[in-house]
Amino acid sequence: MMDNSSLENCTALQLLDNDTISCGPPPPPVSYALIFNAVIYSIVMVIGLGGNTLVIYVILRYSKMQTVTNFYIFNLAVADEIFLISIPFILTTMALGEWPFGMVMCKIYWTITSINQFTSSLFLTVMSADRYLAVCHPISSTRWRTPLVSKIVCLTAWTASSLMVVPLFMYAAEYEGQCNIFWPEKVGGFKGEKAFTLYTFTMSYLIPVILILVFYILVIDKLRHVGPKKRSKERRKSHRKVTRLVLTVITVYFFCYLPFWITQLSLMVSSESKVNHSHFLVCLILLAYALTYINSAVNPVLYAFLSDNFKKSFVKACQCARAPDVNNVLNVENSVFPRRSKQTGGGKSTDLHEMQERGMTHEPSTGVTVMTPRSTARSSHVDSTNGHLTLKVPIKV
Repeated sequence: MMDNSSLENCTALQLLDNDTISCGPPPPPVSYALIFNAVIYSIVMVIGLGGNTLVIYVILRYSKMQTVTNFYIFNLAVADEIFLISIPFILTTMALGEWPFGMVMCKIYWTITSINQFTSSLFLTVMSADRYLAVCHPISSTRWRTPLVSKIVCLTAWTASSLMVVPLFMYAAEYEGQCNIFWPEKVGGFKGEKAFTLYTFTMSYLIPVILILVFYILVIDKLRHVGPKKRSKERRKSHRKVTRLVLTVITVYFFCYLPFWITQLSLMVSSESKVNHSHFLVCLILLAYALTYINSAVNPVLYAFLSDNFKKSFVKACQCARAPDVNNVLNVENSVFPRRSKQTGGGKSTDLHEMQERGMTHEPSTGVTVMTPRSTARSSHVDSTNGHLTLKVPIKV
């Protein structure tokens, strides 16, 4: 059983309940805290679910949005949505003062709220590694920055995250109207809750932040030393745009989760000395916990401000524009997932996406460079139909 004087691993729904098992100190005045948290969480939920749903939609809907980087962003948006759908459970528990959803939903709640910590950090690390490959190894990275590899990476990230939260599913339980985690007394010389706090901090925050820092030091150093003879001005500009977007998302994640981990680690230390926790500290914990939800809601806003393609896609999606019309106004970005075109005439035709899949083009990580096939048996022509420019290559059957 957890120490009743400890606030470790407390959530917003626990801190606002006087009868909680694991959180000893009384909460701030329930009326003010309840109203404040209900308003904040409701706003975050509406903005977050709406924004991330829009991100998922435009990536699935518009072919020019289906790049390797955007595929990782797609998975990050899915993870954020899963995290945000837990907010109604928090609001309901705040209003009722108890957990009304039973044992099974208690386990599911703890699982979905915790898996986001791992998936978010893993996908941000993967996105940093992807930027490193694209910027520092633009030629050799074409072997790894492909649709197949990105899907395997994402599947691995989801699988690893699911395995990491198995202990939460095992020890989460509903008891006397409260949804809590009942850790074993000792795990490897530590109390159960302390062992899991250190484990989660190391795996979902410390190691990913170190890896991200290393990748971005290398990326920034490369961008600073790339001369005009080696890369065109347009390509360098495109590199910097994508890199800036990913770096901004990572920075926001870092600062949103930093207060959460500071409070968690502080509580882990202070619980040993039986420090009396004040109402002010409880409020700080509530704020730190809310920041983790705000992080999941703010990402779509960052995409809209920092990516021209996301901005245009969001506007067109809200206007219910047709997919071909939207693709016409989007910039062709790197590593677009291949899409087959319809057969025309007596042979097959392929657009730029299919050419990339067949290894017939080399498209660097920024900008678009099309290299025609070496075989003289194939000829290319440009067809402009309805204002949409498509490069077609007749292929012998």
